[in-house]
Amino acid sequence: MRINCGRRLLGSLIIALLGSSGQSAFATQGTFPHGYGVKSEGMGGVAIALAQDAMVGATNPAGMVLVGNRVDLGAAFLQVDNGAYFAGTRYDGSADKSLYIIPQLGANWMVDAVSSLGITVVGNGVGTNYDNDDNIGGLKAASSELKQMVATVSYARKLGEAHALGVGVVLARQVLDIGGTASIGLPEGRDDSYGAGVRLGWTWDAGRGLKLGAMWASKVDMGRMDTFEGLLPERGKLDIPASYGFGASYVKEAWTFGIDAQRILWSDVRAFGNDGVGGATGGPGSKNGPGFGWRDQTIWRVGAAYAVDSQWTLRAGYNHGTRLLDSRDTFLGVLAPAANRRHLTLGASLALKDGGEFSVAYARSFKETVHGTGAAPDGLTALYMGQHWLSASYSFRF
Repeated sequence: MRINCGRRLLGSLIIALLGSSGQSAFATQGTFPHGYGVKSEGMGGVAIALAQDAMVGATNPAGMVLVGNRVDLGAAFLQVDNGAYFAGTRYDGSADKSLYIIPQLGANWMVDAVSSLGITVVGNGVGTNYDNDDNIGGLKAASSELKQMVATVSYARKLGEAHALGVGVVLARQVLDIGGTASIGLPEGRDDSYGAGVRLGWTWDAGRGLKLGAMWASKVDMGRMDTFEGLLPERGKLDIPASYGFGASYVKEAWTFGIDAQRILWSDVRAFGNDGVGGATGGPGSKNGPGFGWRDQTIWRVGAAYAVDSQWTLRAGYNHGTRLLDSRDTFLGVLAPAANRRHLTLGASLALKDGGEFSVAYARSFKETVHGTGAAPDGLTALYMGQHWLSASYSFRF
């Protein structure tokens, strides 16, 4: 009976993944959100050493064996305020579209007492949408939207009483839509690609309420997008960058505390890491062609949860990233003005009488501006972004 239930749930998740691949996703740190899973989002994104639900597979697959048989279904509603200043004039990058919906799905099945199989589906992305009358340094009616749906199919196993290891196969589909670049002689349009990678994780229950964890995710090697072979470096390549991180959590009576440190290697993906128009040594689409000039980024996450009683749990957290944008490479950032770095989060969960659980989280990503330096057009360009997130999920065990 349990196996049949698991098969039906897996089928439902796959259908949902295919159906949601056209949904919009929007990031707070590069193309990544501040956390995966509503419970994690409420604690600043903490998850490496704190497995709270089946969404943990998107961060540390080792945590899946610690959450039991369960399904988590949720969505985030994101309101953005982003755009650019060029030569002193402000251009609103959310003029035509400021609300985005990001689905999230997770399920985990215990194969036996020490091992589990799971699937976690999340959304990444970045983008902006200027008014049809805007002309930003020659970019007329500029727009961009990168939408990525990333599924991690994981296997986790306990090693003794204290350790757990997890491995996940990462499968991704992305859709890129760019407009306004034809006005400066570069390709525009829409294309998609598919790719795969690997995610590894480890957790250790050190005793007395302390747990430690580590994760590593390979670069997800995405296929080329022919439409953008004359725009993106390496003839249309746009991979998902590798990352690694470490975390700790501590439980004391009704309190749970967590901290994560994660490093995202944007510079290893040429479309993100190559110098912009002022510093690139190759032409558009070539190996050394212009990119966004994004720096490798370190993310710090801290969070706390308090179990008020058997039904209610409250959460709060803070998430801080090092600066992603390089002030020397701001002009192409008009298409992806990812200037925000700081996030304050709140959350809560209510355990229901039928065994289910309802969770909500709110995150405020504070508005920040990066001013361009150097020669035009970078020196004339400043980028800004701020965001509000409201997430909700329903979870049940089987």
